[in-house]
Amino acid sequence: NKRALITSYRISYRIAKEGESHTIAENLIKPCVKDFVGCMIDEKYLQNINCVHLSKNTVSGRIEDMSAFCENELIRRVKLSPTFSLQMDESTDVTGLAILLVFIRYMHESRIVEDILLCKPLATHTTGEEIFKLVHFFMKEHRISWKQCSSICTDGVAAMIGKILGVVARMKKENPEIESIHCLLHRHALATKRSACP
Repeated sequence: NKRALITSYRISYRIAKEGESHTIAENLIKPCVKDFVGCMIDEKYLQNINCVHLSKNTVSGRIEDMSAFCENELIRRVKLSPTFSLQMDESTDVTGLAILLVFIRYMHESRIVEDILLCKPLATHTTGEEIFKLVHFFMKEHRISWKQCSSICTDGVAAMIGKILGVVARMKKENPEIESIHCLLHRHALATKRSACP
């Protein structure tokens, strides 16, 4: 049933958007909808609600489908864009896990659009080599050309801007035309820090 399928996807989308447990659909949402329909509309429609699949595995699958669709659409748009720029930030979460976050700006329908290109944990250390490997693998996997990359913006740490082993230096080997920019917000953060000197 097409309507039941669409309903399942819409509920899964809302669960993902709110960051709720995937079991909430089967354990709470579906019983609440049944109570509402049975009491307020008519019990004969309860059979229609049973057609909507909302098990934990179904909801997980729906969310994965939507995520894959969004990623494929982003990759398609980036490939069609004449050029793009990247902004990279590496940070450590509360558990001590190093996370790489890469934003991308590209042209879509005559306007500049910004999206998250990837957000992935770094396998080992936050070295220039590890960061570059992660980004380069993503670009290669999705057949995105480095020749389209016009600029890279980083926070200015050595792993990013080191002249030989930094991420920017490695990217410039792939495309010497890439311009490197120091993040404006990071500059402001440095400027507002108190100096240790009196």
